[in-house]
Amino acid sequence: MTAAARTVLGSSTGSSEDAAVPAAGEEQAGRPTVPVEGSGPAAVPDAEDVGASSPRDTAVSMEHGVTEVHGRAEDLQSELFTPGSGERPAPDGYGDPERVAAAAEGARTSMEVSGGVPGGGAFSVNTDVISGIEGSLTAVAETVGGALAGLVPVTAELHLWSLTGQPSLAGAGALADLVSRDLLGQMAGLKASAARLVLARQNYETVERALMSLLAGPVWGSRLYGVTRPLARDCGRALGDLDVALARAGIDSPHEFLQRVQPWQYGVIIRGGGPRGTDALIRGPGLDDLMEGLLQYPVVPGRNASGSHTAPGAGADAPVPGAVAAEPGGRTGGAASSAPRPLTLGQHARALAVGLLTAYGRSEKTTGGAGDPWRDAAGEEPGVLGAMLAPASAAVLSVSLAGIAWYTPYRKGRRLTPAEAFDRGVPAALRPVLAPRALREARREVFTGVTAANAARHHMTGMPERPLPAGVRHAGAVPTTIAGTAAALKDAKNIVSGAGPDGAQVENSTVMVQKATDGNGRTAYSVVLTGTEKWEDSPGVHDLKGIGQGITAQPDAALTELPQAQRMAVQALQDAGIRSGDTVVLTGHSLGGIDAAGLAANRAFRERYDVAAVTTFGSPVGDFEIPEGTSVMAVEHVDDVVPTLDGVPNPDADHRSTVRVNTPYQDALTLKQGFRGIGAHEMYVYTVGAQGITDSRHPVVVAHEQRLADAVPHGPGTRTETYVYEGQEEH
Repeated sequence: MTAAARTVLGSSTGSSEDAAVPAAGEEQAGRPTVPVEGSGPAAVPDAEDVGASSPRDTAVSMEHGVTEVHGRAEDLQSELFTPGSGERPAPDGYGDPERVAAAAEGARTSMEVSGGVPGGGAFSVNTDVISGIEGSLTAVAETVGGALAGLVPVTAELHLWSLTGQPSLAGAGALADLVSRDLLGQMAGLKASAARLVLARQNYETVERALMSLLAGPVWGSRLYGVTRPLARDCGRALGDLDVALARAGIDSPHEFLQRVQPWQYGVIIRGGGPRGTDALIRGPGLDDLMEGLLQYPVVPGRNASGSHTAPGAGADAPVPGAVAAEPGGRTGGAASSAPRPLTLGQHARALAVGLLTAYGRSEKTTGGAGDPWRDAAGEEPGVLGAMLAPASAAVLSVSLAGIAWYTPYRKGRRLTPAEAFDRGVPAALRPVLAPRALREARREVFTGVTAANAARHHMTGMPERPLPAGVRHAGAVPTTIAGTAAALKDAKNIVSGAGPDGAQVENSTVMVQKATDGNGRTAYSVVLTGTEKWEDSPGVHDLKGIGQGITAQPDAALTELPQAQRMAVQALQDAGIRSGDTVVLTGHSLGGIDAAGLAANRAFRERYDVAAVTTFGSPVGDFEIPEGTSVMAVEHVDDVVPTLDGVPNPDADHRSTVRVNTPYQDALTLKQGFRGIGAHEMYVYTVGAQGITDSRHPVVVAHEQRLADAVPHGPGTRTETYVYEGQEEH
């Protein structure tokens, strides 16, 4: 929508006068720049308060290094969430309530849950139970058949006596006919159900026998099986979906099969095979399954010395991007488990990518873009990148079938090894692709607290202009369900809209914190972190640099050293009046999920606050270690490639669970979107799928939602406050 057409808080003009980073001192008049932790946003320190002993002394100023904090965030609840504002507009593709409800039902019936129970574990099929149910149904069908057989002579005799002309006898005969037909229908249904169970049991047993006969026991633990496991899993899911769709469509003849089952570019469409009479799209393995297997391929054995794993480039002085710090006692700060485990190709790839992008940005600063990121500023010896590439390239070469043939023959008077040659070739080969996305050091960062007075300048958008899928509700209270959490997250994504001075869509560079207080004064805080806005190092915080910072952040980092969005969240919490020991719940989509998991894994953050729950959507969070006191649920679409990019599977434990759903999404039928699954990453898709997750009442879902409900005050008498910070940077 255009800036003129939308509703902008505090103004009808949609002013964008401060689209750039505010000048020093802007929006600071009469406001402290140092955040204060106290009894609420109105707490402003007087001169005599400095040095006094109070909870305010525990506040952490985010004004550190190049970072400036302008003003304080103020409560925007009444501006962002207007009571009685009517129905929300629906986004394109989500305006039909029936189709949205059908998609949510599809998510409910297709969801796969792992973890969330003591000891973790995987789903398994017990064919003995299926056989028992099958036998019971057959026995009931035989009993019904016996009753029907006994009813036949009675019905015949009643019809004969009805020939005498007695109306009551004729009525009794008609009633006996109805009962017979009903019994026939019940018996047919029971036999059909038993037949389906027989077919399901045979399918499972056939697959099990085939796999066990073809694959020896060691194969299941081999690296090759790890690569192909996601593909096999998705093939099995597709076959199961096909069985369900055929049953829903009621296809029982070859003629109907040919008419209603249609091959498409990337899958099969079954007309009427979806929930509520919709069409079902059965898709096979995609890029997400291939990437998941490849990126989880182990390339470096686990380290046993300290129980920690160090990513390429970690030195003795300071960790570089990708390094994972070890906790006392041998626990790995950034990993999901304390047990030594091998580093995966995905872990190496992300360390390599962040290192390259950072080095390109550094070379731009020191040489104007003409430098070699392989070398340090002096241009003589290999820099940090050299240390990073050597283990990674050697690992790649170790799993290559033919090795790398192209390399520079000599260096310093000797022939290069294949790993050294690979190191020399990678930066030059990738420069044309990666250099435009180089991660540059910030010359200046500005975190600005949004208030009712400056909301228009920050493009805050009113509730009537923020779309949600038809039938999805969010009135502004802190949610305590998966469905409500997803709706609140998408709504937070839409609080910024309109065009900037250049006419382009403005970038959402905000972080939202909500505070819930019940009638007894009990409080809890919700941190809402949205996804990536720009796939480059942009002026905002939800960008490629944010991804690089988020996936390489150390769990023992100080709060002032966190990634930008996480520091903004800490600042907003302090402006909202949080105190040490208060309860916090975190939620995020994509990059926002990385930030949410990063905060939950950070020791300094956990020492200050009680992190009760983390809920992520479409985020790669398998490599974050989050203690058992926090309930963690990761929601993933079966076609979404983004959650696979960390190269680490999500842990299964009593406090950590993963829910995978299959929800229809726009352009799923095209080869590009269907195979790549880009459309499946959209938060609208997760918002619809989350409705089905909550409706499922699955025990793991219920347990996580109960944790949210226990942590967050809700219901009548609860007051909600909303605080927003916007972050900008200059390079």
